[in-house]
Amino acid sequence: MTKTEFTDAVLAAEPTLYRVAKSMLGSEADCADAAQNAILHAWERLDTLKKPEYFKTWLVRILINECKGVLRTRGRCVPLEQDADEAAPETDGELYAALAALDEKYRLPVTLHYIEGFRTSEIAGMMRLPEGTVKTRLRRAREILRKELEGACYA
Repeated sequence: MTKTEFTDAVLAAEPTLYRVAKSMLGSEADCADAAQNAILHAWERLDTLKKPEYFKTWLVRILINECKGVLRTRGRCVPLEQDADEAAPETDGELYAALAALDEKYRLPVTLHYIEGFRTSEIAGMMRLPEGTVKTRLRRAREILRKELEGACYA
């Protein structure tokens, strides 16, 4: 992969990187730092990419590792409720608030699958989980979101 191809691939993946980092970290500054570090590590380790067609999946896996490092450094998770309103359009505010309230183990697969369009097999590789676990987490997240949003509709 040439420098130009790498740059083009990173630019194409940029919105995905932001949304994945945002779902894990919440903080704009932390999202930007994690994305930049992931891109730098990807460039440095480009020789480890076996199939260029999986570049985006590979880069998101690097980003997830970076985000986990930021969370370890922080020593705690910051709730996303404070940033959910500014990131979400008004019409989808309840949905984004409910999504932000999900535990990370559910929020990340939902973001990767329903917002970014990754297949469950790709998510399993990124998260280093069995595919069945990813499917279970997606199902449980849907159940949690359904209950949360049904409660919001009748309130």
